[in-house]
Amino acid sequence: MKDDYRSEKEEEYVPKPEDFLFEEEDTEEELKKKQSKRNLVRIIGAGIAILLIMQVANIWFNLFSSDSRELVRTSEELSQQEHIANFKEAVVTIQGSGGRGTGFAISADGFILTNHHVIHNREPLAVVFPSGDIFHAQIIQSEEELDVALLKIDGNDVPYLPLRTEDAKEQEKIYVIGSPLSQTQIVNEGEILNEEAPYQVLKISNAIFPGHSGSPVLSEEGEVVGVVYARSLPSIGSQEEGHGLAIPIEQIVAEIAEVEALTNDK
Repeated sequence: MKDDYRSEKEEEYVPKPEDFLFEEEDTEEELKKKQSKRNLVRIIGAGIAILLIMQVANIWFNLFSSDSRELVRTSEELSQQEHIANFKEAVVTIQGSGGRGTGFAISADGFILTNHHVIHNREPLAVVFPSGDIFHAQIIQSEEELDVALLKIDGNDVPYLPLRTEDAKEQEKIYVIGSPLSQTQIVNEGEILNEEAPYQVLKISNAIFPGHSGSPVLSEEGEVVGVVYARSLPSIGSQEEGHGLAIPIEQIVAEIAEVEALTNDK
C-alpha cells in the first residue's frame, strides 16, 4: 500500500525538463534599447503637453491682452470725470492666500462688501485702498448661497459708497469698478439688461473678467445697486453675447443685518 501511494505521488509531481531552464536575461545592449524607447516616449509626451499648454496660453494671452488694453483705455477716459474718480476711492483690492478680488467700503468706519468666493478659505485677508492704505480684514458674515461677504477693517473716515434702497431700472446707465486681468481701479460703463422687476439676478452689459468679482455696480449718482459675481457665457450656436451677473443690493440688505442697519441710518 505504501509503495502504491508513493508511486501515485511521484507520478503527480514528475518534473518537466523546462522547469529546470532559467529565463534568459536581457543583454546590456537590449536594456539600453528599451531604456532609449522609454525616454523617447517620455520626451514625446512632454513635448505634446508643452505644445498644448503653449497653445492654450497663447489663446488666453491674445484674448486678454487686447481686452486688457481696451479696459485700460476706457477706464482712463472715464476716470477723467471728477465724480467717477471719487467713486474709485472707495473700491479696494482684497488680497488673500492664493488669490485676490475686488471689494468696496460701504461705511466710513470700515465695513467692506465683496463676494463669498473671493475670501473663502483665503485668510488672512488684506484690504488695499487706492490711497495705498492697507488694513487687516475680519470676516463678519459670509453667505455662500448668495455669494456675498461682509468684512470689517479698523478704519475711520474711509471713503465709502452709499447703498441704494430702490431697485435698479431696465436700461439704466451703470458703472463697474474693479481689478480685472491683473489691473486695478478699472472702470467701465454699461446698462441694466433685465426686463422685469424685481430682479433675482442683475444682468449687466459691462465687460466682466477674472478679478471683477466683488466689484460694485454703481448708478450715475454713485449709489451701489449690485455686486458683480460672475459672467454668463453664450450657449453653443447662440447669437446672444455673454453678460455680467450681479447680486441686487436689495437681496444683500435683506440677508445681512449690519448692511440693513446702514441703509436705515441714511
